[in-house]
Amino acid sequence: MSTLSGLLDVRPDERRNTFAAFATLLCVTTGHTLLETGRDALFLAKMPASQLPWMYLVIVVCALGLAQLARLGAKADSKIGVAGALVFATLITSGFFAFTSDRGTPPWVLYGLYVWSGLFASWITVQFWTLLGRAYDARQAKRLYGFVGAGAVLGAVVGAFLARGALTMYGPRTMLLLAAALFLIGAFPVAMHVPPPEVEEDVRESEPSAEKARRSSMSAAVTVLWENAFAKRVLGIVLVSTITVTLADFLFKSQLAARYPDAHELGTWLSTFYAVTNTVALFAQLVLGPWIFRSIGVQRALFFFPLLMLGAAGGVVLTGGVLAAVILKGLDGSLRHSLHKTSTELLLVPVPDGTRERIKPIVDLIGSRGGQAIASIGILALVAINGAIGAGAGATAALGASTIGAIVLTFAVVWVALVVTIRRLYLDVFRETLKAGGLSGKAELPELDLGALETLFAGLNSSRDVEVLASLELLAEQHRERLIPALILYHPSRDVVLRSLELFTQRGRTDFVSIADRLDGHPDRAVAAAALRARTAVAPDRALLEERLGGTCDQVGAAALVALMARGWIDPDVAHEKVNAILRSGAADIACELARAIRDLGGAPDPRFDAILVRLARDANKFTDSACAVADGSIKPLEGTALRAATWGAVQAPDIAVRLEVARAMAVRKNPDFLPVLVRMLDRHELRATARLAIAEIDGAIDFLNEAMSDEKLPRNVRAQVPRTMSLFDPDLAARLLLLHLNTQRDGAVRFKVLRALVRLRRALPKLRLDDSVLLRAAETTLSHAAELRRWGAGLATADSDQPPSSLVSADPLRAAHHLLVDLVRDKEVHATQRLFFLLELLYGNDFEDIARGLRSKNRKTRASSLELVENLVRPPLRARVLALVGDAPVEQAPSVSYEEVVREILKRGAGTMRTLAEYRAVEIGIEPEAIGARTSNPPTIESIGKRLFDRARDLLNTETEGATSRAPA
Repeated sequence: MSTLSGLLDVRPDERRNTFAAFATLLCVTTGHTLLETGRDALFLAKMPASQLPWMYLVIVVCALGLAQLARLGAKADSKIGVAGALVFATLITSGFFAFTSDRGTPPWVLYGLYVWSGLFASWITVQFWTLLGRAYDARQAKRLYGFVGAGAVLGAVVGAFLARGALTMYGPRTMLLLAAALFLIGAFPVAMHVPPPEVEEDVRESEPSAEKARRSSMSAAVTVLWENAFAKRVLGIVLVSTITVTLADFLFKSQLAARYPDAHELGTWLSTFYAVTNTVALFAQLVLGPWIFRSIGVQRALFFFPLLMLGAAGGVVLTGGVLAAVILKGLDGSLRHSLHKTSTELLLVPVPDGTRERIKPIVDLIGSRGGQAIASIGILALVAINGAIGAGAGATAALGASTIGAIVLTFAVVWVALVVTIRRLYLDVFRETLKAGGLSGKAELPELDLGALETLFAGLNSSRDVEVLASLELLAEQHRERLIPALILYHPSRDVVLRSLELFTQRGRTDFVSIADRLDGHPDRAVAAAALRARTAVAPDRALLEERLGGTCDQVGAAALVALMARGWIDPDVAHEKVNAILRSGAADIACELARAIRDLGGAPDPRFDAILVRLARDANKFTDSACAVADGSIKPLEGTALRAATWGAVQAPDIAVRLEVARAMAVRKNPDFLPVLVRMLDRHELRATARLAIAEIDGAIDFLNEAMSDEKLPRNVRAQVPRTMSLFDPDLAARLLLLHLNTQRDGAVRFKVLRALVRLRRALPKLRLDDSVLLRAAETTLSHAAELRRWGAGLATADSDQPPSSLVSADPLRAAHHLLVDLVRDKEVHATQRLFFLLELLYGNDFEDIARGLRSKNRKTRASSLELVENLVRPPLRARVLALVGDAPVEQAPSVSYEEVVREILKRGAGTMRTLAEYRAVEIGIEPEAIGARTSNPPTIESIGKRLFDRARDLLNTETEGATSRAPA
């Protein structure tokens, strides 16, 4: 039911693709089952069973060759490639049908048919699942793969029944024709599969590097596997199980070939057998396997298949009859691709992602193909020994069955032993993962069995806080919060106690209330307040809240006050006076607790709490460090840095700590009235991330941000952070609003942030539509500005000649203002070029970052290659101007300007620091005051302009270093 509900919850295009994938897999598996049944009937009726191991070996060699071609880049796993492969399979299978005959078939046709049918399944299945893996992300795969995979199991069942029906009316070779028809039918739904274009494009761009990395890491992957004891044990299980089932397959087919020499009779028996085993496999996949994993866990589920195979092999040894061989093969067909495959795959889930991705291909290659090869060689040796003995046909068959049964029994014993010994290593993987801080978020955890839970409980008792927290998170992820003992609230770690209180509250547990009440005496008053908030959330007690409100610790009292106000258990006037007292106290820890308590209320409408948050943010600068002692006075107040470290986990200024808690509360309450406060918080880097997330939670906030970016009353640093915040909203709307500011924003720093936000949106969504006319106009403006800056730089460089004019240096031999002006013009030219390449990326959809890096390279060939790319990617009318800017030619064929003319132009068109430096330099070289444009009635002087420069530099330095100074100890 969960699979079907997940299918109904997807978009229509995803649902269409999923049904197409299901239909393709159903047709392919049904056709392959028909092909295998017909192959076995034709081959075993004409050829001796001793030829089977040679077929196994040839299939292994050919499969390895195909795998090597795939590693070298011979890919055909697009939808056209898969459809084409199915059409090709149709032609090949039809050819074998044409060459077979009921009267007689050449041996080479039977050999080729056997090898072809063995290769076809792995070949087409790998291509098909790779196509789906590229089309779906991890979350889609979790919802849809169960339904798609059911098509394979159902196809096996349908194929077996079709084979049974075909044999009742026609011969075995008819199944080849039916299989070819099904392969052709299966090509149509896969051709209709339409993955998202951006997914296909991203994959095509990443394939070369990914393939190269995979090829280069093959030897490293073998080394990693050899050094990993758990991976080696998994490899051993896969290898031994493959040998066992390959021997069982040979035993089954050799016994049937001896008992049913007629191809039609043999085909009828095989089709019936496969119909039964595939039906059991479908039941095991959908019902038995999930129940076993839930009941006894992954590691114990591994025992089922080898123990059953061991019992069946014992029956073969004792009886040497066909019935025992049929039971042995029946277990293989029913459990190998359902219970055994799933449990083996789940073994590797706890392994870290990087390690798992490197060792899994080696496990599949050596375990599966290597096991088939070893079993084939063993069978050939056995056949040779039997031939050397020279026994009769019946004796040979009996000796072969008993011997192979004994070998299968031996390998089954080894298989069980490996499963027994892997338990310790399986739990060690959990322990190592806990030490690293938890499992990767991309791993899909199986249901935890008793051994894994024991490991997690051991982690709760660890002396390392990170292991305890990881155990808490894993139990929460598995919805096992009820298993966390309430006594963990006595843990010495503040983080562990606070996280446990959160989990208990979310779960609605009440068994921790008595312990939470005792935490009122905890030396960390933030823990005491959190305990009161947690117990009140699940078991509110008015008398207790009133008692804590009147206690000696105002931090705990703040939590009690908010709880009483929220439930209407306190007079509004009294509550108002209590809140005012907290705000007048100037205690940062109490103000933080007030914000935390309001945050825990959720988004329940109450204007009083919203007004409190606004006041806390507005008056945050008035708060200082403070702490309160427990009732008996045994805990002394904390002061200064020690308080900040104990209360907030890091050294933070009191005003920053208060605003941070206020922003977190505002993110929960989502009141549009919070927007002016939150936007102001963007000025501080410690608050920026939290404030952005809070703004993104408020409906209509993007319109407010759009207006704020043009509000010049806001500080420049605030407006410069608005574009990044806008990018958190709907990409299309954010891009449209940001484009409006790209050419109209007067502040260059804000314009640059707008451009960066647009680039970030485009890189996240390559198909995002932008107005090319706006981008083109911005690129032309940037090119003109860069050309002007280069011309100014050339004019200023005339003062650095060997014999500069004396008028330029007479006032100041060191010419500090001159060098500052030259460096500033050069830096602005570099920044203009950077903005230009961002615009080119937005215009042409290519990543110009590498091109810009190549243009800065000292390698001549690298630079030439970048210029060639620019010439081919950039279209007119920008191409010539871009090449002139980044190439060796001058930007414009304009007459050179003198030093004084450059200074006069900067005075006219420059702004900010560059204009102020030009004013300073103009006074030095004696340009008339009218040209400078004095801002007061007094003529500008070196001293007055120098003071302006000093004040501006001080403001800039304060802006850059405010974060560091705010974190300094008091």
